[in-house]
Amino acid sequence: MQRTTKGKICKISALVLDVGAPFAATLSQFPVWIDRSANATISGLFILFAFLSLIPFFKQIKEYFKSPSAWVMWCVILVAFIAIRAIIDEIIVICMIGAVANVIGSWLYKLGEYFDPPTNNGGGNINLGGSS
Repeated sequence: MQRTTKGKICKISALVLDVGAPFAATLSQFPVWIDRSANATISGLFILFAFLSLIPFFKQIKEYFKSPSAWVMWCVILVAFIAIRAIIDEIIVICMIGAVANVIGSWLYKLGEYFDPPTNNGGGNINLGGSS
């Protein structure tokens, strides 16, 4: 097998690991999210639909939050944390798996660059399609 082939395989494997591991963790955690309790399902759906509902009002909300009072900020933070409290454990697992997978993936990508280094054709004299 040629070095460039080994490098490309390492780079593709790194990408698959970086994306696949957190995605698999997400798929494994969210059935638990639905089966665990009705509160977790409602809280997760609330976050999704609240975000979708607020899209038209982002400009007004952004303008209002340029100088909010302290009690408004505490109320917003309280409501946000109450809404996500039920799904925090699953998100922690997904984040840990994603972090470990991305560390391993970065090492694998560096190994791929060792076997297949990026080429720099032209030595800084780049022709952008104009006449030379």
